[in-house]
Amino acid sequence: MRKTQAPAGSTGVARVAGETLLRAKGFYGIPILQKSFVWDGNGEVDDFGLGIHALHFLGDDVAIGGGVEVASWLVSGADVYSGEVEGVLRYHPWHGPLFLDLTGGFQQATKNIPPGGTDWNFTFSFGPGLDVPVAKDCSLELGTTYHHISNALGRDNDRNPSQNEARLWFGFSWTM
Repeated sequence: MRKTQAPAGSTGVARVAGETLLRAKGFYGIPILQKSFVWDGNGEVDDFGLGIHALHFLGDDVAIGGGVEVASWLVSGADVYSGEVEGVLRYHPWHGPLFLDLTGGFQQATKNIPPGGTDWNFTFSFGPGLDVPVAKDCSLELGTTYHHISNALGRDNDRNPSQNEARLWFGFSWTM
């Protein structure tokens, strides 16, 4: 069996079958205006927040898990706050520090987000990240994701403005 981490005493999180990691992260979202990929994006609201996720490695370099994120949306007037519950799939395609994350979930906010939409949205994101070992069983993680929110009422419904954004994030992960 190929190992994806150096022998005992090395640094960084283990990425082998059976291991579990816990990640805490902070992020900043920058809206992508108009159409990106195949999704329209009418939202023009920056956001920032924190998240915590647990991932379990089903095999070497492949993990599945879930987590929560809380965000503050910088709209004019009073800010809007949201909580998001999401599932996560992670894959290290070249058995090294680079990984790809795919998420999907549900978001509830204190007011309509993006403005003109609804206070609830479905979410998904995908993007690359880098796992940088910093201590035994601890890594710094850096990444960017394409994050999409939409209430799924249909693209022709005026109550379905969506938002696409580039979320830049950093965090720390620990092998449990």
